[in-house]
Amino acid sequence: MSSSSPRAPELEHETRLYFPVASRPDSYEAWPPGHSLAAFCLDADGQRERYLSCKRSIVQRVGRGPQRTSDAPAERAQQRAASFLRGLMQELPPWRGQAERLSQLQLDELMLQLQEDLAIMLCPLGHAPERARAVYLHVCFPSGWSPARLIGKSFPALHARVPYAPGFERAERSEHAARLFAQPAARYVWSLSALPELDRHPDSSSLVDWSAATEAFLRVERQIIVPLPADSLEGHSTALFFIRVYVYPLARLSRDQRSELAAALDALPESVRRYKGLLGHEARVRQLLL
Repeated sequence: MSSSSPRAPELEHETRLYFPVASRPDSYEAWPPGHSLAAFCLDADGQRERYLSCKRSIVQRVGRGPQRTSDAPAERAQQRAASFLRGLMQELPPWRGQAERLSQLQLDELMLQLQEDLAIMLCPLGHAPERARAVYLHVCFPSGWSPARLIGKSFPALHARVPYAPGFERAERSEHAARLFAQPAARYVWSLSALPELDRHPDSSSLVDWSAATEAFLRVERQIIVPLPADSLEGHSTALFFIRVYVYPLARLSRDQRSELAAALDALPESVRRYKGLLGHEARVRQLLL
């Protein structure tokens, strides 16, 4: 069954510009009451076909398709996620009026309709949120990590490589885990890249050293957390973790924004610059920014 769909006229708007360089890791944007949850979670825009084409190509590669655990609670969580997604999608222009078609699509096929990636986190009821584990990863556009190596891992294990920074210290990570099962919210993570590619898998061949770079791009992840209603019969809590990647050429940024980005780069701790692949390349990055 084909996973592509015609681009609707409503999608011909420019991709939204998010500029979160001043945000701390513990800054969350709450879902505004009275607003559409579907529009908060899913952002279909004029670049949709580019994203979907990349996804269709990536899932065909060895080790790059959707990752899942196969135990009964995980399978139930994936079924609940698929049902929830169908409901969201029917509210938005690309899929409005397509309830029958969407009902025939399984979770993997639904994800090939979206510009977002998805992780499903599952936690036994009554246990600390840190016990939540990734039971499903449909992540085509990771930022330097391998979904195949992290499927089934707990929340702390998923973030083991992320260096401590203000707002994401060891003691604060339990608060981030608790957010998974609280209220719908979004947080933002930014980095700089020498290439515009959406896919930053560590095994990707499209990685360029900054010394050879002729451009710089702002890469932003909008991470949307949506807890599903607790399923007491199943004995687990389920949370959906959407990841929408945006890659902006510097032409999208104003002069003041580029200056702010350069200042933010200077303020990053060394461990964070190393994690983002910027350590030792600061001078070249500043030249490209300014």
